Amino acid sequence: MEGVRLSYSERGKVQHVLVAASVTREASSEAASESEDFVTVDGGFTLYLGGDENHHSSQLTAHRGTLDEANLRLVAEEEVVLRNAAGDRLETEYLVWSEDSDRVYTHHAVAVYTEDGVLFGRGLESDGRFERYQILQPTGELNVPELR
Repeated sequence: MEGVRLSYSERGKVQHVLVAASVTREASSEAASESEDFVTVDGGFTLYLGGDENHHSSQLTAHRGTLDEANLRLVAEEEVVLRNAAGDRLETEYLVWSEDSDRVYTHHAVAVYTEDGVLFGRGLESDGRFERYQILQPTGELNVPELR
């Protein structure tokens, strides 16, 4: 499918929206012990977390990814950017978002841009909204206000 918008809702309320240039759905065979439906996304996508395009708590973009719809687990790759409502921005090349654990994580190099500066590191763990995060091996500079 091309030019796709997939809306994921719970009890009639939109929880997440995936907007993608190209989507391929792959269903497992019936002989498999577990049902595994995967959506492969190419050509760029945006996943709005915690709502729709207009009202959401964070926004994830990347060039390609794989979504396990049964578990709502997305692996995003290539020029991955995650933004939260406060304006913090994470940039990396590989990121996993898992709805069931409300967790975002990577073990790859990261850069986090905030109003206070830029933090670099290797690896990051965060809540699903990218509000509370921890860089696992941090480096970088922050502007610290003077105490008077």
